[in-house]
Amino acid sequence: MRLLPAKGTPPWATILRTGNGEPAYKIKEIDSSSLTGGSTTAIYKIPLGQGVRVEPDQTSTKRMPNLTTAELATVKIRLLHSDEYTVNGQFIKVDNFYKKEGLGRWYGRDRIWTGPDGIRYRWKIKDTKPELYLNDGDKRLVAKFHREHSGFFSTREACPASLEFFGQPTPELVDMIVITFVHLEKRRAKDEEFEKEMLKESLKEGLKEGLSG
Repeated sequence: MRLLPAKGTPPWATILRTGNGEPAYKIKEIDSSSLTGGSTTAIYKIPLGQGVRVEPDQTSTKRMPNLTTAELATVKIRLLHSDEYTVNGQFIKVDNFYKKEGLGRWYGRDRIWTGPDGIRYRWKIKDTKPELYLNDGDKRLVAKFHREHSGFFSTREACPASLEFFGQPTPELVDMIVITFVHLEKRRAKDEEFEKEMLKESLKEGLKEGLSG
């Protein structure tokens, strides 16, 4: 099974659709602060079988007034405190939800968490392609994100971005995979943005010192 985001969109501002074009999740940022750098993203679940299809580049359901949706979760990014989830009305502090392992920057370390089935899973964040495994001796691949590939300057064929699931995950597990995936990709983007700003400020300070010297 694959869920495909709208073409050219980040995971936190998109519609995830099935292979036949049915919308499955709507994800959008509902609040952000340029002062603190924090943000809140809402994830809505869209029951399948409503006879609706979306275009590959479609990011809004405003023209579908009869479409049934239900808020599944909110993801709050906070720079000075633990990030937070609210899932089906239940509050979760991210620092208590994940166990971090491995080396690398904050967003590069593995995240271990317990699914709704009581099984432990491990997100391997990597540089660009997060992968989810069972956190046991088997280490079976459960889900993997494929980034969009244009096909230019490569022998590979063009392909859209997709979140691929392996085996037969339950709907409840798919929900949590989507929630955690959206959060970790949003956190990755925020941390990369913060690092770039810090580097920019460092270069400015270095230039000032060079000119004054």
